Amino acid sequence: MTGEPQTTGSEAISRETSVEMPRPTIAPLIVGLGTTLLLSGFALGPVLGLVGAVILIYGIVAWVASLLPGRGHMHEAITAAGPTIAAQMGAVERLELGMPGYRIRLPEKVHPISAGVKGGLLGGVVMPIPALVYALLSGHGLWYPLNLLAGIAMPGVGGLGREELGQFHLSLFVVGALVHVTMSATLGLLYGVLLPTLPEIRKPLAWGGALMPVFWTAVTFSFMAVVNPALNNGVNWPWFIASQFVFGVVAAFVFIQLQHRLPAPVVGVCAGLVGGLLMPIPAVLWSLASGYGLWYPANLLTGMVRRGLDHLSTEQLMQFNGDWLTTAIVIHIVMSLGLGLLYGILLPRLRPIPGPFVWGGVLMPILWTAASYSLMGVVNPLLQVRVNWPWFVVSQFVFGIVAAIVIVRSEQILVPPAGAAPGPT
Repeated sequence: MTGEPQTTGSEAISRETSVEMPRPTIAPLIVGLGTTLLLSGFALGPVLGLVGAVILIYGIVAWVASLLPGRGHMHEAITAAGPTIAAQMGAVERLELGMPGYRIRLPEKVHPISAGVKGGLLGGVVMPIPALVYALLSGHGLWYPLNLLAGIAMPGVGGLGREELGQFHLSLFVVGALVHVTMSATLGLLYGVLLPTLPEIRKPLAWGGALMPVFWTAVTFSFMAVVNPALNNGVNWPWFIASQFVFGVVAAFVFIQLQHRLPAPVVGVCAGLVGGLLMPIPAVLWSLASGYGLWYPANLLTGMVRRGLDHLSTEQLMQFNGDWLTTAIVIHIVMSLGLGLLYGILLPRLRPIPGPFVWGGVLMPILWTAASYSLMGVVNPLLQVRVNWPWFVVSQFVFGIVAAIVIVRSEQILVPPAGAAPGPT
């Protein structure tokens, strides 16, 4: 007796001609899909959550079944041996500290994940200030922003009037606070994890993606508030700001390509012209997808200088009007060239923006605004109309900058193998 397990002839032959491999299974993907749908059901409806629960249970059962003895493995036939590759030691030069390409992807030091959570929570404390200032100045009341935020998770909030939304409601306060804290900590954590992997941003692109959208949106919003205040409600501000972001990024790329060939003001004018040509694309796509037609954005832009358009119906603003289109084109060209010239004059005098602050001031507002806008569109589209999106984005900008400051100022930790592991004590 040798004590080794006995094998049959067929098993011995099978081991000689095949190798035991894990059997392919789609169960993990099913579990992931079921979990996603189940969690989405809390925001999108119980039917979706029920479907997700059924899929999740099926995935777990299939996964566990594949782990049972004799169920999770298969024999893969061994093919004919190919040419033998002999290893040669010392043929590859090891990268050393200071050599080109050393740690070209991974940083030597990173901020701990806890710094992202702290930055998100502190940013969440400071972020409501612009929204509260807007609520008080507009007469909506102190509780208006928080009640709208609670509408992300409570479908019935959209049915409340503006006066009711400005009043204190304990249930809305609790839900709004939970939504705010959860999103602040989650986005702060996400930013803290992504920050070491985010590349540095060149100076023209950093200022183009941040400065240009702020200027264009501020000018348009201010003019409409004076000339035709009612038109502010007709503008889809998230898509409007997305258009300005396209303008700033395109103008920055043009500036980078031409900055060594022409004077900076001339390059700025060229950059503004090219950016202005591509900028309307997001607004036009939104208008067509939402059923407003091709001419709706141009007619709203005309409302910056033409009085009386705020008394027109939506159907009238969707129609083609030659005079309005001419006015919109003139406004668009003047603002494109003006902002491009301003950009070309200021950029050489502006200091570079550190990468973490660019990403914090751009990435975080985009993520938060997109998440809030999408959830409101599903739970209660009426809330999208009642939110003042320019002020909302300003709040997210404050959140992103504060979170970036907290993370950058936190102590960095070494990433192995850059730092020596702690020795025995």
